[in-house]
Amino acid sequence: MSPISLFTTLSLLSLITAQSLTVYKAGETTATASATTSAASGTYTGLAAYDPTVLTPPSPPSQAVTSYTLNLPSNGQAVLDGGYSLSIPQKGNFLGFSVELSIANSLMGSSSTNMKVPFLNYMANIQNRAGVGPIIRVGGNSQEGSSVFVNGLQDGAVLDKIKVSENPTETPLINYSLELFYLMANVTSLVGADWYFGLSFNQSAVDDPTGNVPLAAKWAQDILGDHLLALSVGNEPDLYVDHNKRSSGWGMSNYVSEFDTMTQAILANNNLRDTTAFIGPSTCCQVVGFELDDVFNAGWLSTNVDNLAAVSVQHYPTNNCKINGNIINPQDIFSDFLNHTSAQAQVSPYLTNSQTVQGVQREFIMLETNTASCGGFPGLSDSFGVALWMTDYALQMAWGNFTSALMHVGGQNVYYNPFTPPPSTGGGGKQWTTGSIYYSTLVIAEAFGRSNNSKVVDISPTTEQDANNIYHPIYAIYENDQPSRVVLFNYIDDQSGANDLQTTINVGTSVTSVSVRYLRAKSVSEQYDITWANQTLGTSFSSDGRLYGEQQTVSINCENGNCVIPVPAPSIALVFLTSDSLSNSSPQEGSKTEYETSIVGTGSATVDKQSLETSNGQNAKSGLNGGTSKGSASSSSALPQFAFPTKHSLGIFITFSTILLATLI
Repeated sequence: MSPISLFTTLSLLSLITAQSLTVYKAGETTATASATTSAASGTYTGLAAYDPTVLTPPSPPSQAVTSYTLNLPSNGQAVLDGGYSLSIPQKGNFLGFSVELSIANSLMGSSSTNMKVPFLNYMANIQNRAGVGPIIRVGGNSQEGSSVFVNGLQDGAVLDKIKVSENPTETPLINYSLELFYLMANVTSLVGADWYFGLSFNQSAVDDPTGNVPLAAKWAQDILGDHLLALSVGNEPDLYVDHNKRSSGWGMSNYVSEFDTMTQAILANNNLRDTTAFIGPSTCCQVVGFELDDVFNAGWLSTNVDNLAAVSVQHYPTNNCKINGNIINPQDIFSDFLNHTSAQAQVSPYLTNSQTVQGVQREFIMLETNTASCGGFPGLSDSFGVALWMTDYALQMAWGNFTSALMHVGGQNVYYNPFTPPPSTGGGGKQWTTGSIYYSTLVIAEAFGRSNNSKVVDISPTTEQDANNIYHPIYAIYENDQPSRVVLFNYIDDQSGANDLQTTINVGTSVTSVSVRYLRAKSVSEQYDITWANQTLGTSFSSDGRLYGEQQTVSINCENGNCVIPVPAPSIALVFLTSDSLSNSSPQEGSKTEYETSIVGTGSATVDKQSLETSNGQNAKSGLNGGTSKGSASSSSALPQFAFPTKHSLGIFITFSTILLATLI
């Protein structure tokens, strides 16, 4: 028997002969959301993710502003003296991804040994710039009452959809297996990803006699180790009654009680090696009596703080849901996303909450966000204008001391995806579609860079300084108390050049030149012809997650400490004030992660053999080196439910698992 066959056979036998793990499917009744599918756009009848709808850009303001002078504070104290405040230190992976559980396999791979290479490339783009891997949440509506952790699925699948709906917010029935955690772990071994994982939180799980949810929690933590940032308990509980997940009269106090019951069940019998393991409450929608302040006032935060890794919220600025016949025309609200007041309005309600969370020394996470709930809007959610908006929104959240913000990724029936695999069993090669909003992650990664010590401040001009100030927000980044980067926006749509802005930055006479990279498109309505530093991810069905084209960094000379930065309409200019700041935000050619793609077998993408042989399982923390692979020493040492190989065999099985990953895809 070949080594690979031996490993496969013994692994399957270990699953078959293991201690019993109850296998069952969630009940056949699924909640009916108050929202329905997104309204059709024009005559297009295809999948929403590829809708070609293009909106009409707003007209330029009547009074053009073509110049502005920024007197950049020289250090952190000067920022304070100017009446501003600096954020907490931020990382380059601030802007990450919230992946709906039901589509985790279509995005990441069908098994731990069969990963989607374009997805890896999208993630590696962030790692290459931020120096740390992306933050990914797996959860959403489909994590809730209908998701069940099971003892293996047919053909070693990651998950099985028992029942699905065309409604993007209606909860499908999902069985997910141990293979999902191994898939996540192998993604980490390649691109350094950190994870939030959503646990089922329905009524049956609260008094779950099988211990299914605690068992899922233990396996997630044991396999992912320190790369599991937290386990999410509850998803938008403030909407449970509206979405028929709880009966009428259920409220915030009931959630607090059930949260305690669930977490204590998970913690019982020393089930977790790290008890600072949970994240919540993930409220979303400013429901009266169920806002975050109400949850805090009910004692949830003080009672659970010792077991919380972070506090989470979820937020969408609007919706494309048919509620009581109310349908929003995306053209009518397009301009709402094309100015700085939108980003400010989304973040301002959370500023007091952020201070409260900092007071108990916990992180504050925007666990799920995007342009609009119920899948976003055609022509809006996939526009260049929204890439500008999301970058502004992310920087505003960072200034408000959120620790990270995760853009939601849905299936083929939504408009707002950062990336979408092709609607087939394939997924390799240049077949993926990059959403405009993905480009925001590249700008944010380079704006904060690798130092993990980037503090941001919003120093946007006032109306007195700039009549069009809402279209020209400005952020400055400080590292080690010194300004390192400036982010300049121009939201105005005008190809004539009449609204191009010349921003003069006063940086001091010691600076003789600066470097600039641009996020560009010809119009805020553009869907695909978008470039970051002159590189692009292409049009629909043409991406493998890699940037193509020659990277362009513009060098601008400064006179007497004044640097004049052109900011075309529309665009973002990221200004690097020092050579170190540019270097610390740029992919390092000698160590850049990037994967070629190929098509084999059923059309799944495979990872380069050498990459897997040399990287698999080598990035785990806390002594778990090698522990991200199925069958490795550390992945088996604390998992009594399944009969993994005995200790003297483990070295052999680590090698076999690496070969399996490299060969069986």
